[in-house]
Amino acid sequence: MGTLTQTIAQALQIPPDELIRRSLKSFLEREIRAVQMDIADFQDRYGVPNSAELRLRIERGEIYSHPAWEEAIEWERLEDYLNRLHRLLAEVGNV
Repeated sequence: MGTLTQTIAQALQIPPDELIRRSLKSFLEREIRAVQMDIADFQDRYGVPNSAELRLRIERGEIYSHPAWEEAIEWERLEDYLNRLHRLLAEVGNV
């Protein structure tokens, strides 16, 4: 992969490290957009801003637990992943 990176960097006339940094940044930004769209689907479906509010409404009996409970778990996973992506993006920006 190093040779390919070198070839592309030379063709684009940018340092290989800059090519890698930009590539990582682009990938992370694309992942963030995809996760945000998935989260927006849950927000629209349940009319709540986050997974914690969905869990609260399930526990209160305001929202039927199936399939909402499974989707709350998935939503939490997406929120965690989104937070990791943002942290990684910040690290890439600091390089």
